[in-house]
Amino acid sequence: MIAKLRSTVITIAALTFVGALSFSTTAAAAQTITLTSPTHQQVDGKFIDDSLATDFAPTGTLGAPIFTLTPGPHIWVIDPVVVEEATAMSKGYSLVNGSAPAGQDIAQQWLDRLKTVTASGVTYAMAYGNPSEYWIDRLSPHEKSYVLSVAQSRLELLLGHPVLQASQYQSNNNFYLKDGDIDNVASDSKIFEITSAYIDPTLIDTYRLDLVKVLNPSLTPTVREYLINDLTESASSQIQMIHLSTGKFTVTSSHQKLPITLTNNFPTPVSVVVHLDPTNARVSVPTSIPEKLPAKSKVQILLPIEVYSSGNSALNVSIEDAAGHSFGTPQLYPLKLSVISPVATWITTGAAILLFIAAAIQSIRRIRGTTSRKNEAL
Repeated sequence: MIAKLRSTVITIAALTFVGALSFSTTAAAAQTITLTSPTHQQVDGKFIDDSLATDFAPTGTLGAPIFTLTPGPHIWVIDPVVVEEATAMSKGYSLVNGSAPAGQDIAQQWLDRLKTVTASGVTYAMAYGNPSEYWIDRLSPHEKSYVLSVAQSRLELLLGHPVLQASQYQSNNNFYLKDGDIDNVASDSKIFEITSAYIDPTLIDTYRLDLVKVLNPSLTPTVREYLINDLTESASSQIQMIHLSTGKFTVTSSHQKLPITLTNNFPTPVSVVVHLDPTNARVSVPTSIPEKLPAKSKVQILLPIEVYSSGNSALNVSIEDAAGHSFGTPQLYPLKLSVISPVATWITTGAAILLFIAAAIQSIRRIRGTTSRKNEAL
């Protein structure tokens, strides 16, 4: 019995060893195919060029590896951005320069082939956008794990079958970035973080990941700078979603309310604080006014103002959200003050009364003088 049990254990161990050896040999013999390309899209989805139409062709840099496969097992390492951009092209797309795109059918053929050949074997999702780990560590360290995990979930959805998450970045390239570009990426990231509470939730990842895509080391400096500028314009537009109207006012009363318009273009309501600061002491206003702006709205608010003297003044007006983040462009509202102040009115009235009294006294004196002369004549 013991001999039989020992024989069984030896047999299982042998089979396990053979299986492991077979898997190891297969893995070693598997061909690794990497599919990646730097992004070709702006934030708004338009393509900056049509080079992917050539790359996805059966003889292109991205087409040849999947249309002319060698026999045997394969390990796929794929950047989800490539598949996302192929998907966008297959649905119809537009180019920044306005020319007619040529890659819709080619992109669809490439996608169909990719899904077929990756259905078997092992597929890894490369870090989203294939950014340099060096620059991720420096500019977006909080996104480092997210860039790997979101790549896996997105690629799995695009291909329609399970994929594995990469454990590391493909590149650690310390390519050159101008100081201005570094500042813009950091500033844009902060703005997208601030506005994330108010924008369409489907856009939050778009902005976060577009900042990652510009850190791909294969981008040319010219294209990278173009894409960073595009992101900066988008960030600036987000900050201007809440803004003040322009205007100027003539004030004719010592106590008056000035109408100004606040616009909220976000799809959600936003609580804001309007800050006011007069340029001189001719007027007095509240330092701040809280206001709730409905989604997609224009709201007129009234600024109470008290005038102390006529002349010229102005109000500096700015907007912050409830968390203290600035929105819009601060506005300077010129004020023409055509008001007689209470003090001036009192002085004028007092002077008029004095003149009236003086005139009355003079008249009384004349009358008395006339009466006196008549009595003397009698």
